[in-house]
Amino acid sequence: MKLKNVITPFKVGLLVLAGIVGTIFMIVQLTGGVSFSEEDSYTVYAHFDDVTGLAVNSRVMMAGIPIGQIKSIELAGAEARVDVAIDRDIKLYEGIEQPTGRYKNGATVAKKQASLIGDFFLEITPGTEGDVLDDGDRIHNVVEPVGPEELFERFNEITADIQQITESLSAVFGGEQGQQKIEQLLADLQEILGTLRTFVGSNSERVGRIVANAEMISRDVAQFTRTGTESLDDMIKDARTVVQEVKFIIGQSSGDLQAGLGTLRGTLSRLQTTLDSLNYSLQNVQDITDKVNEGEGTLGALVNSPTIAEKTERILADAEEFTGRLTRLKTIVQLRSEYHIQHEQLKNVVGVKLQPEPDKYYLLQLIDDFRGNTSIVREDINTTDSSAEDPLYRETTVTTTDDFKFSAQLARGWQATPWFMMYGRFGIMESSGGLGADFLFGEGQDLQVQTDVFDFSVDRNPRFRAFATYEFFEYAYIMGGVDDVLNEERRDYFLGVGLEFDDEDLKAIITTTGVPSP
Repeated sequence: MKLKNVITPFKVGLLVLAGIVGTIFMIVQLTGGVSFSEEDSYTVYAHFDDVTGLAVNSRVMMAGIPIGQIKSIELAGAEARVDVAIDRDIKLYEGIEQPTGRYKNGATVAKKQASLIGDFFLEITPGTEGDVLDDGDRIHNVVEPVGPEELFERFNEITADIQQITESLSAVFGGEQGQQKIEQLLADLQEILGTLRTFVGSNSERVGRIVANAEMISRDVAQFTRTGTESLDDMIKDARTVVQEVKFIIGQSSGDLQAGLGTLRGTLSRLQTTLDSLNYSLQNVQDITDKVNEGEGTLGALVNSPTIAEKTERILADAEEFTGRLTRLKTIVQLRSEYHIQHEQLKNVVGVKLQPEPDKYYLLQLIDDFRGNTSIVREDINTTDSSAEDPLYRETTVTTTDDFKFSAQLARGWQATPWFMMYGRFGIMESSGGLGADFLFGEGQDLQVQTDVFDFSVDRNPRFRAFATYEFFEYAYIMGGVDDVLNEERRDYFLGVGLEFDDEDLKAIITTTGVPSP
């Protein structure tokens, strides 16, 4: 047996074993609490409507740092009373009571979920006003989160609608008869497009003349209605006058016949004048149509131009190319959780990768980072205080917010061998500019090594991150790596698990399992 045939399974087994050990370590870290003695802590309590997921010894966090643990959970009427032990170095403020019952600028407590696996903890903000809470005092401001039951109800409604749509599509296109209908429809559509392309190509001149004649008629009618309106009005008025005068002649038949005949001659003379005006208008219309047929003017050039058919064919070709690109676009959904060992915190990532070609993709990510977003503002202040040692000093303000970060990157790849491929990436990484590279190994590209450099700052070295992932299942993978390598005080190691689905996987899952019903 060759040595390389033994080394490869050994490496795979070693990586899987490391992933299992890391997962067990992560679970132990998540389930473990932070212990505080009674001398080093004081107890406060709060009332919750729902404490699902919380347990005694669960963590109490402030800005991502453990400051205590849950001491007890018990019923207090229709609510749940939760007693928590807080580090004595942490001061909490009661706040200023308002007429609404809320305590303005006081401490708040909220139940939060740390990861996708259902780990819950309490998040506390200290407040800024009011009396300092002591042992046995109550935190009045409780932030109740939206329960998962409501989210699942909304999801069930959406899946029910999707199921109705799929049932309708299955009723129309399901079975052999539906498949035959689709094939016949595609064949007919292809035949129609071919016939239309042949007809337009061989009869472009005729089609152009038909369009020209239609536009000429429309132009003539519009021109006639604009120039002949007054003539038509005169004709109608004259016709009314003739009718009135004929009635008058008949009524006066016993009177002066010669006078009546004279009136009739005048009426006929005016009628002849009206007909002459109408003939003049029709002659103008004929002149306009002749000029259009000869290609004179803007309308004539447009109607008689032989390039209309060519432009139509180019438009059809561009539309066909555009639809082809859409059908080749591959969509990949990514979900990932990382446990950072030094900080004892979880980082969650949700991403979508759009891949139009095997050597090109776009990556969009939304990151829930326990570090938050940190901004640094420096201000040079010149004081007029004579007692100050230095009238000019610099004030630095560091602000950290619990906001989501986002990434938007473009990647181009290079296939070196059938078992090795690499990508180069650039764009926005966790809300800052950066560069990255992906190295894929194996025929199935199950083993990947990824490096990122971003968050360039004048105060510290850039943030360099490197990690490896191994896809041990068709939709799941494990990972491990090191973050912020160049900054020793911020360096951390992490382990994680992730899920990845593409559009073909989602179609296969829905076809095999069906859409879940409510």
